This record gives sequence, C-alpha cells and structure tokens, in this order.
Amino acid sequence: MNEFDCINIFYNMIYGQDTAFMRDVFETYEHFCYFREWLFHRDIYMPSFNIIDQTIFSVAKSFNSVNEVRHVLHGDIREEINEIRSKYAPMTHIIFFPGVNEEPWPTFSWDDPHVMIHNINYKIDETHLVMDDPFPGCLDAILNIDKWPGALIFTEGQSTFFPMRSQDDIEKLKAFINSDQLYKNKRTHNSYYLHLSDLHLGPAKKSRQLDALYDSLNALMPYLHSDHKLKTIITGDLMNSPSKKNMYKANDFMTSLKKRYHTDVTFVLGNHDMIVHGVNIGGGQKSKVIAYLLGDKIKILEDDKIILIKIDSNSQGSLARGAVGSRQLYEIEEELSTVDHLEDYTPVVLLHHHVYKVGKADFLKVAFKEKAILGKLLDSSKALIDAPIFISWLKRQRIRYVLHGHKHIPFFMKKDHAYIISAGSATGGGLKEEKSKYLSYNLLKYDYINNKMSVCFIFYIDRLKTNRSRIEIYIMEDEKHV
Repeated sequence: MNEFDCINIFYNMIYGQDTAFMRDVFETYEHFCYFREWLFHRDIYMPSFNIIDQTIFSVAKSFNSVNEVRHVLHGDIREEINEIRSKYAPMTHIIFFPGVNEEPWPTFSWDDPHVMIHNINYKIDETHLVMDDPFPGCLDAILNIDKWPGALIFTEGQSTFFPMRSQDDIEKLKAFINSDQLYKNKRTHNSYYLHLSDLHLGPAKKSRQLDALYDSLNALMPYLHSDHKLKTIITGDLMNSPSKKNMYKANDFMTSLKKRYHTDVTFVLGNHDMIVHGVNIGGGQKSKVIAYLLGDKIKILEDDKIILIKIDSNSQGSLARGAVGSRQLYEIEEELSTVDHLEDYTPVVLLHHHVYKVGKADFLKVAFKEKAILGKLLDSSKALIDAPIFISWLKRQRIRYVLHGHKHIPFFMKKDHAYIISAGSATGGGLKEEKSKYLSYNLLKYDYINNKMSVCFIFYIDRLKTNRSRIEIYIMEDEKHV
C-alpha cells in the first residue's frame, strides 16, 4: 500500500463508496494497519479502528458492508464515518501528482482550514499505472495523466485538473482556486475513442449485461472533456450469430450508443457476425450481413484528421481463424490513394482477429484448460492465418495503431513502432478474479493538434458487483514512425 492507495480509500469513505472502501481497507491486515496509521498522522480520529486487532480483523474481513462490521466492534463505526464525512466532504481538496517516471516535487502546504492537501511524495513508475476503485472525481486526474505533474482539485460532485511545471505554478493554482472559473474551464485539444468488442448480442443474459456497461459509461462521460464528438469503435462480434433478430439487437445497441452519448459509431465484422455454430452461413445471407453491417473500407474523420481502415479478417478465414488476404490489402491501398493530402491524416486499422498472441493481466485467473496443450492449440487456431503478411503491410503503410478484439482479452503492446490494442468483451466472458467477473472496454485519448494517440485506458468492470472497477493506463510515446 502507498500514499495514493490511502488517499483513494479515504475519499471512497468520504463520498459514500462503501463497497470499494470495505474491499480496499480490509484487503489485508497490513493494509488496514497502514491506513489506520495514515489517518492518525492526519489527525483523523476513528476510535473503532483502534480496537481492531488481527483476530477482529479476520472476522470483519468477511463482511461486505460497514453496517455488518458494527456487530463486532464496541463503537459505532457508521456514526464515526458520518462525522468525518460531514467535516471533510464540503472542503476543497487538492492532490499533487508528480510526473510519471519523474522525481516528486517538494511537499506543498496551504494555510487554509477549508482546503485539504495531499502530496504524492514518491516516484510514479509507468510500469505500475493501475487504479482500483477510483473515488468520484479521480477520473479527472487519471484521464489527464499525460499532463502530469499537476493538481487534482475537487469537492463533492465537481473536479478539475490543473497542469503544473514549476513551483511558481503554486501561486497560479491559488489564484485559480479562488476564481469563478475553477470548475468551468474544460477546454482541451483532445478527443476520445471508445473501443468496444465482442458483445455477442442475442442471448438474454448479454442484453442484461449491457446495464453494467451503460452504468460504467454513464459515470465516465462527464470526464471526457472535448470540443470534438466522441467516437466509438466496435471490433467485431456484435452478434452471437447473424440471425435477423440479432441484427435488430445489434442495430438497437448502436442506436442506443448514439442517443445516450452523441457518439459516431464505426465497426467491423467478427467471425460470429458471419457464422452459425462454427459453420459459414449461406452466400445469400452472408451478403446481406456484409451489406448491412460493413460498408466502405475506409472512413475519414475530418475533425480529427484520422482515417479508420476497416479490414474484414473473416473473408478468407476458416471457423474462428481469420485471414486478411492480399487482394483486400491492395483494394485498401487503392482507396487510400484517392485521399487528398493523405500525409496529413493518422491511419488507424480496425479488424477482429488478433495479430499477435495476447495474454491476460496478472490479476486475472488463468483456467487450467488455457495452460494445457489443448488450450495452446485452441489459441493458435484462432490466430490470423496471414499475420506475417499483414504485419509487413502495416510497416510499409507506416501504420502505428491497430485495434482488434476476438479473444475477449484486453491487451496493449508496442511492436516495431506500432501499438497493437485488443479490447475484451464489453458484455463480459472469460475474465475472472476470485468472485469477480469482468466485462471490459478501452478508451483512447487522441491529441488532434499533434495527430497522435497519447494514452490508452483499459477499464475492467465487475458485472456482479458494479462498484468494482480497475483501470490500466498505458502512455504512448511521442515519437515519429520510422
């Protein structure tokens, strides 16, 4: 546990995120003692915590709510928490974040009884950019990680991030906090791309799991500050099979995204969008699916100067295994040649099948069948057949961003100056951690002034306990493709 872990637990307690608070503070006895000491050094008094020894902790750890803990304590922990909330929730809070992979700044202080300050006084390592159960308002700092160092300023229901580059900025920050623009100045030169995949719409349970996805997106949207429209990319398997009923469900889902989030939607086909129970469907029906769902091979997003290259990786594949084919790549090249000033645009490739092997995050369970020889054979049977040819084509076309799905595993990698980004299943499947079952999606932050992706965020949402969330953060290097 570190300083920010304690800050996060504290504000989940302050802002009523009881499930996250209980899960994190009672994760281990060592974590509990560290947080109790953290409170003590800030003169935050919780008498109930002082009587919790390792024996009482082992009992409290099994509880899911603050009210249940009351039964093993002599004090009323709920009353203590309410008193702390009433004192701290109305205050203005500031967290100073150092730059990633940079030494922390000197500790700042502020002589104002209505302001509470926290300093992150250790080096933040890019290899450990993971956040569990972020408190309300914290997303403003997370989504601005490419602007660190800086200060997250927040109070209940409002937040903003203030980039800082020198100690002189502390005086500018004070003036900013006292201005009437504190929570109003949200202008930015970034746009956002929501990356979904493998919804497998059709079965009733998948439709029910959309509620957890919508809940997460509803919480995220207020933090996506941009002058440009949100874009949504879906990398295949919208449907579990291409029946007429499922096509309507897929269409309804995309219409819902547009209405709820005012987003532009682009998608490519997955193998489940084109096969029934592993068998290629009849040519007539297949043609209808392609005509209904696919459309042109490239899509130009003029406001961001991005070209989305939509690749059908099912056209020459077999069952779950895909292929691109030289003919399709040639046709894409021909279509790209018609774009005026092509060099001014950033190309982003979309396909369903994975180009490189993908692996689960360390915190997720790996099933025995995935470790066994059969699991390895199944994995190879789902890979892109002509991946080496496709990779060579990416290099020749100087393409830096490739988005895909298929394996239901979120994954981020940099390979030969290109970023290969996989989305998991937006309705869940195959991602487990003890009792938790996750759906997942990605969010890409795009700098439309410098024409580059800056950050990839991978969101894991527990579809059984929707207060649970995990965010993995990957900062993309500012470099030219060579």
